[in-house]
Amino acid sequence: MRQHGLPSIGARNTAMMEAITDLPPIVVSDLFGIHPNTACAWAQYAQNSWAEYLEAVQATDDGAI
Repeated sequence: MRQHGLPSIGARNTAMMEAITDLPPIVVSDLFGIHPNTACAWAQYAQNSWAEYLEAVQATDDGAI
């Protein structure tokens, strides 16, 4: 990317923000090879809370037969 004059850190950060808004932090940590706590920090930075998702999954699991 540097050979073409593109800032690599900006591209990485953009990719991280896009991923963290669509995927749970644990998936992003595996995808990018970062520590899960770092992925959680990025999720907080992106103002992305998975609490609603986890509540919905738990509600579905509680009602399952």
